[in-house]
Amino acid sequence: MRKKRTCPRQVDLYEVFCAILYLLKNAAVWRALPSGFPPASTARCYFDQWSNVPDDATSSLLEHALKILVATERVNTGRPPLTSFCVVDAQSVKNTDTAKHKGYNAGKKVFGIKRHLAVDTQGLPHAIDITTADVNDRKNALQMLALHADTLSKVSGVLVDGGYTGKEFERRVWQILGG
Repeated sequence: MRKKRTCPRQVDLYEVFCAILYLLKNAAVWRALPSGFPPASTARCYFDQWSNVPDDATSSLLEHALKILVATERVNTGRPPLTSFCVVDAQSVKNTDTAKHKGYNAGKKVFGIKRHLAVDTQGLPHAIDITTADVNDRKNALQMLALHADTLSKVSGVLVDGGYTGKEFERRVWQILGG
């Protein structure tokens, strides 16, 4: 069997990763990527590859890298790698008119997406899920917790706001987290 011949990589993967982090941190669009980074098309291509969840995996390469970074940061500050307490909330944000996936959050009067997060007391993310804005906070919080149950296995306390009330929600949270 012949080996496939490829050209040497022309871009530094660290620079691509820094470009993606820049975009995520600044909530910027691809075309707003400063000239000091690799071309936006190159960064977008790698982002798509790294965000893809293979059939035989439970998370993407970027999700796996984020979990390692969070655990490392917690250890560096003298904490165990997995949190025992998290704060859960969601935020609806507008996205472009041409976006494929968006919904309407009637409570916030926003067309767009909703970011669902579970963070520790340092603000480090332990679970993230993105949905359309019309998704119910309680329903998706349960889905997010179930998707990230391995990272949240040590959680014994959860802080939520009034949008997550109800005995059934509380029961399901502890059913998922094993508490």
